[in-house]
Parts: sequence; structure tokens; C-alpha cells
Amino acid sequence: MTRSFKEGSARTWRFTSRALAALFLGSVQTAAAGEHSAETPGCKEITARLIERTNTHFDRFSPSGGSVFFKRPDMVLICDPKFVTYVSINWDASGFPSNDWFALAARAGSAVTGTELKKLETAAHRCHRAALNDKSELASVYLDDATVEC
Repeated sequence: MTRSFKEGSARTWRFTSRALAALFLGSVQTAAAGEHSAETPGCKEITARLIERTNTHFDRFSPSGGSVFFKRPDMVLICDPKFVTYVSINWDASGFPSNDWFALAARAGSAVTGTELKKLETAAHRCHRAALNDKSELASVYLDDATVEC
């Protein structure tokens, strides 16, 4: 989960696979998913899991085909199995997401990483608290098989 940038008053979180975390963290500014990578079988499986576990709805592919946009709840899957795969989730303008939002974020993160829900939800809460206490308002929590950034 990443609250790495602000879009208006919304905050964004990302879950990323632990194996790809170094690439993702080192390439956040220039990372772009491969052309039509979200249409690969692996990314289609992740897309199906996101829909099943979060009750989100497919909206569209990005023009490059590297991202999948969902609505109700809104989220974006960046999927390039050769580079990095993560889900980005927003919450409203308040600085304190609800417990339901943290549960949703954990379900989305689990769909991408396969990590246990409770571990992700706990990590999301820890990351949020750390970000609130950090001057930059950025934080990361590293698990064995996932990274939570906020």
C-alpha cells in the first residue's frame, strides 16, 4: 500500500510483491508497465482475484495495456510480471481511513501478493501510523512476501 503521492485530497496506497520491491522502490518515478502486460494470463488471474475478493468492477485498461482500472471501489492494478505488480487504493480526504477501508486494502493486497489478510491489515495500520509520524508522511512496512507503502 502506498500513500506515496496525493491526488487532490485523496491518498493512495500500494501493495507490491516483496520479490519485486527493490525494483519498484528504486523505479517509482519512471516505472511503466509493459505494453499490454495487464492482458497476460498472470495479470488476468490477479484481476479476477481482485474482483472476487473486493467486489470491485472492471472499468478499463490503460491505453498502453499495462494497467487495469477498477471502480466501486476505485483501485488501479499495475501489472507487469517481468517488472513489478502492485495495486493502488485511495481513500477519502480524511487522514484516518476506516477499519473497513483497511480490510479492503488487505483483501486487495492479498489478491496481488498471496499474503495472509491479517498480516497485510496489521502492516497497513503500522504503515499508516508511521507515515503520520514521519515528516515526509511516507512510510514502508516490509513483510516476507509483500511490501506495504503509504
